[in-house]
Amino acid sequence: MEYRIETKEAFDIFGIETIGSSISDERYQSPAQLWQKCHREGLYEKLFTDSGDLPSFMPQDLCKIHGAVNYRKTEDNTFPYMLCCFIGNNSNTEGYIMEHIPAQTYAVFPSKRFKWDENIGAILTTLQKRFYSEWLPTSNYEKIDGAEFEIYGGTKVYGYIEIW
Repeated sequence: MEYRIETKEAFDIFGIETIGSSISDERYQSPAQLWQKCHREGLYEKLFTDSGDLPSFMPQDLCKIHGAVNYRKTEDNTFPYMLCCFIGNNSNTEGYIMEHIPAQTYAVFPSKRFKWDENIGAILTTLQKRFYSEWLPTSNYEKIDGAEFEIYGGTKVYGYIEIW
């Protein structure tokens, strides 16, 4: 499984948050439901406009909106999930949830390039399953309790996902 190890200095994110459940609990919204709601209600487009410029420490072929999970503690069997942007020049953070992400070392797993009309959720799920079932059990690394990211990038035709 292709991966690289990267240490990131501390940075800040902002965006639209939901609380998800790690057990089937209908009181909570899933990350997929949050993405759908944000697209349906125009919140994705507003966040995109408010994102501003990408910070210089990020590759410039990235999308402006990503997914973040487990960046703070919540109740048992729940987790925070955010459609997020990295705070950069010209970011308008007013009205959004903001989080500080401390410096951390990430194992970064890229997907293969795909066309944007493919099932992105299935691509992400496959990447996550491979991380937990193939890589983590055989690596000399241990997963810590900290922020995880779904990073989206690419061109207008082809995209890719990285999980951090």
